[in-house]
Amino acid sequence: MKPGLGDRLPEAPDPPGAVSIGEAIDLFEEAVVFFDAEARIVASNASFLKTFDAIREFVAPGSTWDIFLLEAERHALLDVQVCESLRLAEDLMLEGSIDPPAIEFSTDTRRAFAARLKAISNGGFALVVSETFDHRAEADSDRLAELMTSKVLEACPANLTMSRIGDGQILYRTPAATELLGTSRNMRDHFMHVEERADFITALLPDARVDDMRVTGRRRDGSAFAASLSARLIDYRDEEVVVAEMTDLTDELTMRAELERQKDLAFQSEKMSALGELLASVAHELNNPLSVVIGNAMMLGEEPLDESAMKRVSKLSDAADRCVKIVRTFLSMAREQPLELSPCSLGDLVETAIDAHKSHSENTTPALLVSLSDRLPDVMVDEVQIVQVILNLLNNAEQAMADSAVGDQVRISADLAETKSLVRLTISDNGPGVPKEIHGRIFDPLFTTKSNGKGTGVGLAFCHRVLAAHGGSIQLDKSMGGGARFVLELPVERSGLLR
Repeated sequence: MKPGLGDRLPEAPDPPGAVSIGEAIDLFEEAVVFFDAEARIVASNASFLKTFDAIREFVAPGSTWDIFLLEAERHALLDVQVCESLRLAEDLMLEGSIDPPAIEFSTDTRRAFAARLKAISNGGFALVVSETFDHRAEADSDRLAELMTSKVLEACPANLTMSRIGDGQILYRTPAATELLGTSRNMRDHFMHVEERADFITALLPDARVDDMRVTGRRRDGSAFAASLSARLIDYRDEEVVVAEMTDLTDELTMRAELERQKDLAFQSEKMSALGELLASVAHELNNPLSVVIGNAMMLGEEPLDESAMKRVSKLSDAADRCVKIVRTFLSMAREQPLELSPCSLGDLVETAIDAHKSHSENTTPALLVSLSDRLPDVMVDEVQIVQVILNLLNNAEQAMADSAVGDQVRISADLAETKSLVRLTISDNGPGVPKEIHGRIFDPLFTTKSNGKGTGVGLAFCHRVLAAHGGSIQLDKSMGGGARFVLELPVERSGLLR
């Protein structure tokens, strides 16, 4: 039978049916050991034996207080400072002046304990060891977590801000947010439009969250940028705080626009390639019957016919000539005519096209405003075909303005592209412009908005085909609010790249 406190007190046997004192203290979760007036162990409970299992032989009944402390220190169950504090607590208790205060200590497993000495009526004392919450460990853990959070946020590439929802006062921002948004103290300054912040708060309140809301942000220099805003509403120190991330979408939108442009170009090239083959086939099939028509028209023109018949022959001849021109254009679009590339001055190309345009135009020719730099490099192109492209665009602008009675001028300008391997030639007018619904069709072969007899639907398709054959491009500027603007990209002559 395990020794108990009652075994040392025979003069006070337990009443019949009573629970022994030893059995009672075993019920305590706290570790408890009793010492007599000579500081010898009288009894201990199971929790105490378990806590000090490494020195079990030195906590058996009869072992002394000093031996217990020495062995606990030697086996690193209690450190030197704790043992000294316990000895001092025993001295204070024996003096009977005050109850010794609890002594807190931690183990190598980061468990925290409190040891208390209590005097008992037989002149001895009890040692009670209870596990406590380690406030020091908690404080250390909080400081470590705060330090880690601070380091993570300082290194975070996201534009995070914390602000009070009521007045917008900013409580914290990451360095990335400072770089983008500046050092303003109020979140309202991050929005270019005040009403957008109001919409943001309205969207945030119901579910305490907003994801990918499109807004117009304000950079640190005051400029506007397209932004995506995500946020959460949290409770921080008894205040409602908005944790928000504002992402600059400028690069993403630019990339999307470029991808869309490349997609349109690829689609247009595929479409033109397929239609070019068809047009080549049609052109070849038309050549033979057209030769017969033209030959007979010429023969009829030499016959002595009356005036009425001669007019009909003349119309027949004109129609046949027009068909021949269309067939030639078809062949050009189908790349039946090889490119004859040579270095050309862009200014000379534009001047030649303007001269050709003026020689065939009526007195209603719109004003031509040309702005070309002398420092632009030469372009490597087929002079005849590029002049024809520019001439087509000038003719289209003039006819559109004449038919609609809107507009009176055409502007021609050029600059060097960012890659410096292409020259951008821009031809714009202040006429009626191109309706949005046909933006995607204007380069299609045989598509025309002109009245019958005025258009063949091959002009812009021809332009697209020629520019593609040169390794360049032609695009309609869809952002124009009024008028039409076409941007042509022409390859720079190789030696010009070295300038």
